[in-house]
Amino acid sequence: MPGIRYAPDSVLIPTTPGALLEWAAAHIARVGIYQSRHSLFSGPGRLINRRCSVGGALDVAAGRDRMTPGREYDLDAVAAVLEEAYRVLADHLNGAPVQTSEGTDPKKWRRVIVHQWSLARGRTAQEAAAALRAAAELADAAHRLF
Repeated sequence: MPGIRYAPDSVLIPTTPGALLEWAAAHIARVGIYQSRHSLFSGPGRLINRRCSVGGALDVAAGRDRMTPGREYDLDAVAAVLEEAYRVLADHLNGAPVQTSEGTDPKKWRRVIVHQWSLARGRTAQEAAAALRAAAELADAAHRLF
């Protein structure tokens, strides 16, 4: 991540899918993985300090609980980078590009794939971080092509 270092209290948001995935990998390696269908997180600062799911780590990397009111963020750009990170990660975890049937929202389905992978019995933070880093490498390689 050139120029951006992982820090839970940083107000900087990664600007590429690869950087966001790498930030999420560092985050989940630091705080650990939380496996549950129900969220126990609510309130400011909860995700940056406590175990989280892979999706939660992506959300933190994209600024959840880290944005400051004194700084302007291009929320559309952040959302686009987050969505692309989910696409790359879901494709990686799926082993192939994710296909959806007609009437299925591909954005929601990618999040379901990531969440279900995160919930697999015995999943470790190290496995999650490795998957995020592998997806980051794929995203960075694709970014270099264009």
